[in-house]
Amino acid sequence: MIRGGSPQARKQMRKRTWEKTEAAIAALASVEDEEPLTSHGRSGIVRYMFDLPEQARQERDALVAAANRLNGALPVRTLDASCVHASSWANRHSSAFLSQEYLALKEEIRSSGGNVQPIKVRPIPVGSARAVLPGATEATAPAQQYEIVYGHRRHRACLELGLPVLTLIEDLSDAQLFAQMDRENRQREDLSPWEQGVMYDRALKEGLFPSMRQLAESLGCNTATVSRAVALARLPDEVVVLFASPTDLQTRWAAPLTKLASEGLQVGLEQARTRLKGNPRMTPSEIFAALTAADSASGNRRFNANPETSTLCLGGRRIGEVLQDAKSGTTVRFYEKLPLPMFSAVAQGIQRALDKF
Repeated sequence: MIRGGSPQARKQMRKRTWEKTEAAIAALASVEDEEPLTSHGRSGIVRYMFDLPEQARQERDALVAAANRLNGALPVRTLDASCVHASSWANRHSSAFLSQEYLALKEEIRSSGGNVQPIKVRPIPVGSARAVLPGATEATAPAQQYEIVYGHRRHRACLELGLPVLTLIEDLSDAQLFAQMDRENRQREDLSPWEQGVMYDRALKEGLFPSMRQLAESLGCNTATVSRAVALARLPDEVVVLFASPTDLQTRWAAPLTKLASEGLQVGLEQARTRLKGNPRMTPSEIFAALTAADSASGNRRFNANPETSTLCLGGRRIGEVLQDAKSGTTVRFYEKLPLPMFSAVAQGIQRALDKF
């Protein structure tokens, strides 16, 4: 509202104000006419007033969504491979780094210029005893070092090739590291039962888990599976060295070989050594058969897992089992169809055994 002055003066003032307003509107219209229309049919000025705030809101929402997706994600970094070392729970036998599979993996990493799939590591506290790598001193050790959770072969390949190693980094306790390492190895199914057993046995001996049952529960494993793997790892050296590599040992051999170890190995060892001298290229199964031949020859062809189950073996190889329970009664089961002469002999043998009662 225009106050003061004569009516005539106020009238002139209102006229001039209206003229300025019309000029401003005309100028705005002129600018809009010159601005190209957007895909929405709006000129630049109108777009500035209406579209850009909406675009900014959408961009903000996209950034928030991306941040939410990354929330809790592990940092991925490229590290000097010499600053990363094997875990104290590492369970790979040295022969694993000489296999054709490892050499193929190493060549793939070389051709790619590094490991495409990251390994996982945990930072080692600076100043701790674990922070000094073999061959280094506290004075020469890098400021920050890392311990492998999983990915030992990928790390070894990068180290040998002089390449940096791509890593996921997470701060973990010993128990968490052990569980993640075991889970990764079991998912890949590329660890031998003996290597798995060495890992479990070490964890038990060092008190990481108070019992085999609690170890199995923590890892989500069957206790019997853990027990058989540990039994392989605890076999006497005299047995293990007969095989080209401990990784040749099979889970199903754990019970009979443990039984032999507890009852005396000398006869079986002598037979296996004698056969190896005559045939250095014996397969692992043939070596196992030689070790258990004496036990089989003595008539003890059964290795009792429990009073209700007996395993039937022939030449050191499991071929069947006798099962008994209250619901199904007693069952004799062979894993494969028997040749007719053997089938007849088994039936006659069972009948002769029954005739004695």
